[in-house]
Amino acid sequence: MTKSIARTALTRRGFLKTAAAGMAGAGLSGLTLTGCAATTPGAEDTSGDTLAYTYHNEHCLCNCMFQCTVRDGKLVKIQPRPNEDHRYQNVCLKGISEIQNIYGEARIQQPMKRVGERGSGEFEAISWDEAFQMCADAFKACDETYGEGHIWMQFSTEAQQRFAPLLPSLVKAQTGIPPLNGYDMGQGNGQNQAFAWSGMFAQNTIWEWPMARTVLMVNCNVVETGMMWSRGMLDAQEAGTKIIVVDPRFSPTAAKADEWVPLTAGTDPALFMGMIHHILENDLYDREHVIAHTALPHLIDAATGTTVGTSREVQDPETGETSTVVDPYVWDAKSNTFKPYNQEGVEPELEGTFKVNGVECVTQFTKLKNDYAGYTLEWAEGITGTPAAQIAQVAEEYAKGPSIICNGVGGIDKFQASDIAGHCYALIASLTGNYGKRGTGLGIYCYHTSLYEAALGGWPLPEEYHVTAPMGFYDVVQKSDDVHAAMFFGDIPTQKAANWAKTEEWLNSLDFVALADIYKSSVMDYVDLVLPVCSKLECPDSVGGVKNANGYILQNQKVLDPLFESKSDFYIERGIAEAMGLGDLMPKDGEEYARAILTSDDPQIAGFTLEKLTEANGALKLLGSEDELGPEVGFEYHTPTGKQEPYYENMLKWGQAFPMWEEPNETYADNPLREKYPLQFGQARTRFRVHSAYSGAGWIQDLYEPHIELNPVDAAERGLSDGDQVEAFNDRGSFTTKLRVNNAIRPGSAFMAESTYRQYMDGTMMQNVTNDQLSERGYDLIFGPMIPYNDTLIEIKKVGA
Repeated sequence: MTKSIARTALTRRGFLKTAAAGMAGAGLSGLTLTGCAATTPGAEDTSGDTLAYTYHNEHCLCNCMFQCTVRDGKLVKIQPRPNEDHRYQNVCLKGISEIQNIYGEARIQQPMKRVGERGSGEFEAISWDEAFQMCADAFKACDETYGEGHIWMQFSTEAQQRFAPLLPSLVKAQTGIPPLNGYDMGQGNGQNQAFAWSGMFAQNTIWEWPMARTVLMVNCNVVETGMMWSRGMLDAQEAGTKIIVVDPRFSPTAAKADEWVPLTAGTDPALFMGMIHHILENDLYDREHVIAHTALPHLIDAATGTTVGTSREVQDPETGETSTVVDPYVWDAKSNTFKPYNQEGVEPELEGTFKVNGVECVTQFTKLKNDYAGYTLEWAEGITGTPAAQIAQVAEEYAKGPSIICNGVGGIDKFQASDIAGHCYALIASLTGNYGKRGTGLGIYCYHTSLYEAALGGWPLPEEYHVTAPMGFYDVVQKSDDVHAAMFFGDIPTQKAANWAKTEEWLNSLDFVALADIYKSSVMDYVDLVLPVCSKLECPDSVGGVKNANGYILQNQKVLDPLFESKSDFYIERGIAEAMGLGDLMPKDGEEYARAILTSDDPQIAGFTLEKLTEANGALKLLGSEDELGPEVGFEYHTPTGKQEPYYENMLKWGQAFPMWEEPNETYADNPLREKYPLQFGQARTRFRVHSAYSGAGWIQDLYEPHIELNPVDAAERGLSDGDQVEAFNDRGSFTTKLRVNNAIRPGSAFMAESTYRQYMDGTMMQNVTNDQLSERGYDLIFGPMIPYNDTLIEIKKVGA
């Protein structure tokens, strides 16, 4: 049996192409919810109940498998689907809340068109036929007026159900390409080159953590936001692995860790630079590993930093384009001259200055030591606020290894220097031999529980139907003037761009805006047409989709008929396509689409059918996936030299061949703006919501209402008390919410859980104040620039003061 391990090498070009083709976190008390069930009051098992099996959010990446009980047409119980492997028998607070959330007051119940001014919130109900025709007419008018390719269409994982969208290709829309999100991928931007992987999910899994001596968790709050996989952290801890959490906030994960390293928000790179300096100065690096498996002995021009070696032409196998690569020289200790790095028997010098054909050269390692001479422990303490002694201690424990760096997708990821942080992780791993062997590695681990991934089928469209011009939504809002109509499945505009005033201005510039969503999200008042999407538990067909997650093929069985007048996004897409005369190009129903997805020659799903999935209660484990660890990552990479390459020559123009310190864009210590707005404003996910999703769930509202958190010292300086209604503001705008005083928040910072609907914040939004300045360097990176949401300065006062 051939096994498919999801370890791939990606280039920016390849990633964008793959994404385009495919286009078209939780709990009341940690793990105590695992294995429990939610029921409506008085619900009891009776012989008249029906059971259905499905899976929950893609949005938090947990994909919990559900067993749902329906009685008299109403969902009355949600339980974890029984599973032989109890690690995958889970449900969280958000999952059990679906029993009430899907019937919540915030549901959009019928199609509506705007009758007042945009922003007025004035709508009237219309029929689905009218709604489909309205979309079709608007899209055709856009094409007739401006030509093809001027429609923007984007899906969120909340409103997007279980099938890959087809409508964007049918209308030849511009669309949001997943790698260009503007968030969550900043650290990946800096990690990917060193080992020639995507830079996102680690190349091994969290189940390898017990083999590590130390796991360094940076910007990762798994105990709260991905609790299903915090069991991997706790298992490793029980096995003796030391868990160290680096976070400005005393998060729930920091509370469970063996050590918490607090630091000033946005200064993570400085912490790692101090660690690297300490490792270099005290010979804590793994010399044998560095010489054998990294490019650090390779020679570069001392003046320009470019590689010195032999040039040759290579052809891109995908495009046929040719380019020049340089096979580097090393300085051979035996012959005391330069030699090709890969010549048999060569013994590279690690440090030194040499002459190659009259050009003064140094090794990459020598340049690193020179570049990092100033990043002392005292310098790092001055930037981060973390004691020098603690930085040194963490560096020493990490260097001793085997060690793992687990990064999340928050914190530094919402700063412009997130790529520099990721680059630091790759550099320190290469220096210390903490990449390649068991118990080492880096990347995202906490939603990454299996190396096995099957290649599924899809629904083919004629070649002429395809999306156009990959671009991040942040660029559409800030730079594009060729989008004239837009359709969003979910609350895209308030989630994927900062500085709401600019987003609103862009929305108002469009000829037509449609929204398909489950709940009355914040953007609803600013569109022309609103379409009600059914939840993931509702489906008109027997099956609403299939997917590959956590080493299983999962089936989205029908639990309920669509509630109110809602339709699944698949049928909304199909309705619009039919109104445009394109309906025949789509599957006739969900079952046909699901069978097409299961049509694959991947041996891991050989013999898998809808019928067998139904017999197995909605989940089949991939064939041949019994070895959960898979082979060791090893020391052969798809980098140009096949070695670990933490020196990024292509970033020389940005001064970032090695990761170098860069101040935050707005929250830097000496910013004169701090006189007006002294507080750094940070956002992160909470156990109670996934971004804005579940904001309308009554059970969750009872437990967690929107609020901003402030350290008691900062609250007292402003005469504020816990429970006050406050206004957070800067020159971009303001929002109002309740204040909670919390010692877990670092003095000088304010914190708020990401997003909620504006109706729960007096009609205001957090994005009214957030920073939208993008780094030009980001456009040279695989995932594009990151939106610096957390690099924002604000002030807070009592409402009315």
